[in-house]
Amino acid sequence: MTEGKRLIGCLTLGWCVASAAAGQADPVAWWRFECQDQKIALDSISNTKDAIQGNAQYVGGVNGNGIKLDGYTAHVIRKPTDAPRLTGAFSVETWIALGAYPWNRCPIVDHHTAPGQDETPTQGFFFGLDDHGRLGLYLSAGGTWQGITSRTQLPLRTWVHVGGVYDTRSGVALYINGEPAGSVKVDGQFEPAGTTPLLIGKNRYKANPTRQVHPGRYYPVGNYFDGVIDELKLFDRALTGQQITSSFAKHRPQDRAAKALPLRELPSGPPGPGPFGGYYTRLKYYEGWDALWRIGPKADVIVRFDEAPYKYVFWHGASYIPSWVTGNGIWYKNEFNETWAKGHLGAAEPMGDKQCRHSHVRIIENNDARVVAHWRYGLVDILYRFARVDGVTGWGDWSDEYHTIYPDGVGGRKITLHSSEPMKPHEWQESIIVLPPGKRPEDCLEDRAVTLVNMKGQTRSYSWSPAPPRAMNLPPRANIEVIDIKSKTRPFLIVSPNACLLRDGRPSKQPRFGAFGGGIKRELSQFPWWNHWPVAMIPSEGRYAAAADRASSSYITTGLEWEDHEVTPTSRTKIMLHGLSERQPGELVPLAKSWLQAPKLTEGQPRTRHGPSLS
Repeated sequence: MTEGKRLIGCLTLGWCVASAAAGQADPVAWWRFECQDQKIALDSISNTKDAIQGNAQYVGGVNGNGIKLDGYTAHVIRKPTDAPRLTGAFSVETWIALGAYPWNRCPIVDHHTAPGQDETPTQGFFFGLDDHGRLGLYLSAGGTWQGITSRTQLPLRTWVHVGGVYDTRSGVALYINGEPAGSVKVDGQFEPAGTTPLLIGKNRYKANPTRQVHPGRYYPVGNYFDGVIDELKLFDRALTGQQITSSFAKHRPQDRAAKALPLRELPSGPPGPGPFGGYYTRLKYYEGWDALWRIGPKADVIVRFDEAPYKYVFWHGASYIPSWVTGNGIWYKNEFNETWAKGHLGAAEPMGDKQCRHSHVRIIENNDARVVAHWRYGLVDILYRFARVDGVTGWGDWSDEYHTIYPDGVGGRKITLHSSEPMKPHEWQESIIVLPPGKRPEDCLEDRAVTLVNMKGQTRSYSWSPAPPRAMNLPPRANIEVIDIKSKTRPFLIVSPNACLLRDGRPSKQPRFGAFGGGIKRELSQFPWWNHWPVAMIPSEGRYAAAADRASSSYITTGLEWEDHEVTPTSRTKIMLHGLSERQPGELVPLAKSWLQAPKLTEGQPRTRHGPSLS
């Protein structure tokens, strides 16, 4: 269809709808989102063609089409001169289906003015959601910002009818699916917005993400509506509860789930076993998020196994930090190098490299015996600034990791830190579970989440209930860790049991394991639970998850220290064995011995598909 025909079609539709609405409780604006022009949102009452900005699509709604906003760029904007002038009582109602909750308060429709970021609005109104997915209507009256937020958290991927009413006598009232959801008196008269655009699906100014872990280690972000909106109406009077209920009943969708918002699964390639080996691909998450990236068709690396359904995955959505992915879809990571330096915003690590500017992966060996992948990354903060920059050379901290993966799900990991100060505090390992939307840590982790083992086969399991363990020093000289996930195959790691240096330079007679239990929000999970990474594009070093609406992570152990493999004036290298196994924790000791006390391989002996050597 040509541009001209699309515009004519939109105008004709607007005239028909406006005529059909005559004699009813007429709105002053009605966005039905039926126009097929992807750059126009038509107000069928005034025939005003509002501009659609960003990555938006027309998709199936509750009545014909709705508009799908990507949560990152998409919104509708109406010029100030065309915005409905609401001077007294008013109402707003619409159908929505949410893909995720916003990082901070985000409007469905907003027409207010404010002096600046995070400051109290001075005129107008806001109708939208908070970071917990709760509905709210706020307005300026009597010189103050007043209103109410519902107690109900709206569901995800489900059609919900929402309404807000301001009555000059009774105040503000909210409705969800035709039922009252809260009300509050308002002091003073409503003060309408001045000459400012009306926005649908976008906050008027950037705001700090809520639920921050580390004060000051974040920056304001734009807050955009993530989901589908349909049948959005504004009225210049207060609707009654009966009218709101009737409107809900008129378009009650038979299929409550929004088909345009499927569950967002973390991508790990084809399911099940496959020919052993590594290959390049591009792993796709969901359409709105994928569209943000400037990458090609071979951006990621997957290693498959011919005897088991698990995988080893390097994905750009996780900053290429490699993951073991079990057959039932649980992701596990062994972290990376991390450091802290003066002048940086918190930690410098690949987790802060949201756009993979300084992180990449390549396959350097790929055969029946093994796959070797090289992962190189810079240690940067959330502003992409390097740590420990050398004043003479201009080089900051970088790391090279070589991952040697064998057909039995065992891998060797050789980590080399390049730094002008390699012996300054750096971190080398954390045990991290990565969770897709819809999953909480308890869905993947057992209460007794970690088991430690020593070379004698002695074991000790540690629980995070009712509180995280204070110390993890048993059994003596433990050097094997197993993460007890809800899967037949569980992640493990093996390191040298010998003496080592701790982060602060003190000697230790054995490896040092540490439980991570900081900032646990017990009302949500007994484990640490954050969602500033993976896939989140916000510049934040830590945000507590408020719900299972986004991809998230849980850190179980942290700060593992073990024997150095090699140290030079500008580098430091450690090695470990890791992988997935169905064996019981104590049964990993023979594997540990075969690696730590391996016999010498002499010429003429047959090659094996097992038994890595990283020396």
